[in-house]
Amino acid sequence: MTDSRSRNLSLRFGAGVQEALLPHHWNMFMPGNAAPPARRSGHDIIQEALREPIGAPPLRNVIRGGNIVVLVPDKTRRAASDLVLPLLLDELTAAGVRDEQVSILFATGTHAGQSPEERAALLGEGIMRRYRVVEHDSRDTEASVYVGRTKYGTPILLNRLVVEADLVLIAGTVVHHYFAGFGGGPKMFLPGVAAYESAVANHRRTITEQGTFHPACRDGNLVGNPVAEDIADAVRFFPPSWYFAAILDEHEHVAAAVCGDLMQAHASACASVHDLYSVSLHRRYPLCIASAGGYPKDVNLIQAHKALHHAAYTVEDGGALICLAECPDGIGNSSFLEWFRYANAEDFRQALLHRYTMNAHTALALKEKTSRLRVILVTALDADVVAAMGMEYAATLADALELLTPMNDLTLDICVLRNASLTVPVWS
Repeated sequence: MTDSRSRNLSLRFGAGVQEALLPHHWNMFMPGNAAPPARRSGHDIIQEALREPIGAPPLRNVIRGGNIVVLVPDKTRRAASDLVLPLLLDELTAAGVRDEQVSILFATGTHAGQSPEERAALLGEGIMRRYRVVEHDSRDTEASVYVGRTKYGTPILLNRLVVEADLVLIAGTVVHHYFAGFGGGPKMFLPGVAAYESAVANHRRTITEQGTFHPACRDGNLVGNPVAEDIADAVRFFPPSWYFAAILDEHEHVAAAVCGDLMQAHASACASVHDLYSVSLHRRYPLCIASAGGYPKDVNLIQAHKALHHAAYTVEDGGALICLAECPDGIGNSSFLEWFRYANAEDFRQALLHRYTMNAHTALALKEKTSRLRVILVTALDADVVAAMGMEYAATLADALELLTPMNDLTLDICVLRNASLTVPVWS
């Protein structure tokens, strides 16, 4: 943890930055892990991982012909796909796989679709021209196949391309996830290429029978986590797969990579991510200023909420949180605002229990924060939309600081998170 008395603060916001001057008597504490002193090239890290798969033979040795589906994340995740995919596809070619046997499928989950330009930006024009590229649509019932039901009752319907594949090659990344413990791994199937009803049933498990957010649904926790346990039980219904995950540092460089068996390699990746991005927290602060980390981490409010969630860990009850999240694609869920229209807490609780829809748990988590903290959102969203969600609107970081005028005269220790989507404070 570093201590700085510099008055100028510059934080990422969308594709740009926001800057403002802080009072000179504010002491900034910036939790974060130092970057490794020496960095090998991403190419070398990927090649080394391919030579040492975990719990499975090398990729070339598992190819038995037939159709291969390659799962990749959508624009809401950075996975160094432009670097990783060519190397993995070279492995397929070396094993005798023809281009026409390969389909690349974006595991979009329940997210909105991407434009051709967005898909090309992630994969590269060469891959777009050479291979069949498809985008999962969770609401296309004709495209999904029922494969089983978890012991917790979640129906598992997967994209037909995945079900009919002879091998699914997963090319993703791993990050902390605020209610599933970690992203990536089996989440590339559920909800990545699952039907909407499967995703809803799984995410509904964030809500307790009392209508509260389940305490085991938190960053870095898989034990007793009802969402993570449901996904883990669904793995038995997944088709044969081979897993690759690139772990990126805060500058989106490949810092590590794992591959091999889906669950074994993913467990190794989760441990690496927790070491890289969890930071020790010794106290809470009266104020936290946090950037989601810029695009795509602040592409919409649903994604940016993850940063807000992490930042809230650092703020004492009654304190203030300024979060920078441009949200150029809006909220990210057309029905999200409906969860903020209930007249009282009991009506809201009953709706959660009996009329749950996708991202209702995000609304609950946000309501819990705004009831405990003063939240100021620096964003391109409309001010009335921000107010409807119980937050205060600011167009710039400087405007947000103006809203805190009474605090400006105080000597404060404040917390600053430069990349709050990735940085996960934990109590030490």
